[in-house]
Amino acid sequence: MNDLKYSFGDTDAARQRLDLLSSIFDPPSRAFLAVAVGRRPRLAVDLGCGPGNTTRMVSTVTRADRTVGLDHSAAFIAEARARGGAGLGFAVWDAASRLPYDEIDLIYARLLLAHLASPADHLARWTPSLSPGGQLLLDELEVIETGNDVLAEYLAVVTALVRANGAEMFAGPVLARLRAPDGYALASSEVVELPVAPAAAAGMFRLNLEVWRTDEWVLGNCGAAVIGSLAGRLDTLAGAGSRAGITWKMRHVVIRRHDRDESRSVSAPLDLTARQPPAGSGDSR
Repeated sequence: MNDLKYSFGDTDAARQRLDLLSSIFDPPSRAFLAVAVGRRPRLAVDLGCGPGNTTRMVSTVTRADRTVGLDHSAAFIAEARARGGAGLGFAVWDAASRLPYDEIDLIYARLLLAHLASPADHLARWTPSLSPGGQLLLDELEVIETGNDVLAEYLAVVTALVRANGAEMFAGPVLARLRAPDGYALASSEVVELPVAPAAAAGMFRLNLEVWRTDEWVLGNCGAAVIGSLAGRLDTLAGAGSRAGITWKMRHVVIRRHDRDESRSVSAPLDLTARQPPAGSGDSR
């Protein structure tokens, strides 16, 4: 991704973090795919596939003839290929470029827009690659709610880090303002809740922290001592748990390209800026 720095890296710790993330996030993502994808795709493409966990999920749930995972990390793509899988392919790809395929029946992306500047520009590049009747499924963060002070402190740091690197971790509110132009339909946009055990969340956060704890922005704005203290408290929480829970709220969006026999044009790009919240309306989420 040439337009910004990816905050969570592609080290072994980052791979472990993505494996843990899959064990937590796959159930609601599987349900999303099962409901949204009504016909078997000939070609499904998983954007930001990492080591291939989401690609295998998409393939299994949709029974696509062919499923391809794309990621900017050569290390992750090599790992995905090593893990293998029938009907799967993997390739290095930069999110700032167009997709390397046309006539895609299903494009899926989970927690990718959270690491990209200008989501509207990226969606405008991806959607023309959909086949008539094809769908783009977006699985993004709306908000994370917790009453645990350690988890809340971690979230404050990482949200600021992602923003310093040029993106917004909570892409869901941006997608909530999505308006589909002629040629596309916003088939659905809804928020689902995912309660997570505090110990599991702390374990995932601890892996994240290990990836970015020496980041220049982190050291300059937080300091090594503060991050070291946070790491220790996350370790304790991962081992002991907490009564104060944590809940991810995920926005699931389905954008469908019209079939050829529908009357509207299929060439217009998506417009994420046309519909803004009314002045002074606030956000109740």
